[in-house]
Amino acid sequence: MYVIFASSFTVVAVVMVAIHSLENSSDTEDVSQVLLDRFLTPYKPNCRYLKQAQFHYLDSKVNAMSNSKLERNWVFKGDFAIPESCYIDDTGHFNSVEFNICYNQLFYIMMAYLIERQMLVAMSDWDLDTFKCRQLSDFLITNFSSKFRQPINSDRFKGELSIDRCSARRELILLKTSCAFLDQNGRAEGEVTIAVLNKQLER
Repeated sequence: MYVIFASSFTVVAVVMVAIHSLENSSDTEDVSQVLLDRFLTPYKPNCRYLKQAQFHYLDSKVNAMSNSKLERNWVFKGDFAIPESCYIDDTGHFNSVEFNICYNQLFYIMMAYLIERQMLVAMSDWDLDTFKCRQLSDFLITNFSSKFRQPINSDRFKGELSIDRCSARRELILLKTSCAFLDQNGRAEGEVTIAVLNKQLER
């Protein structure tokens, strides 16, 4: 995922979000290993830090037809491990570069899960093949901030990712997200805005 600099985006329409198949499912679901393997493939094997992921629906009693902010009820959690850094000697703690890599990996898996289940109306015409084709080229970081509260042991830790707002303007989708990484003693937090280039693919 690339970082680009942009002054501002004027959001003219808030995208309605719908859930299609959660009424008969549990509030927590493991993300399949198939999705993990397929959408972490762009990373070299020693840089695949995300080991497992789960989808959590915070309020299963909310009526999907009456709430346009349902993405706020979704949380994706991941189990991470960094046995050794892929780019530098061991720093002894979770650092800012690893924060970015882990965010990207959990974000990609979140998007694969949502697209597979047609949960984002703004991307209802996407399927997993489309996402795979556009995974690296059409998802751009427009804003990225992080705070490190206490040091995290990078050997084993957890991450959380949620969508705070989903909005659309013409051929652009904006996803404002919040994330956190933590272990028993440490914590880091961040806010990231992703721009999705939603132009029609040539057939």
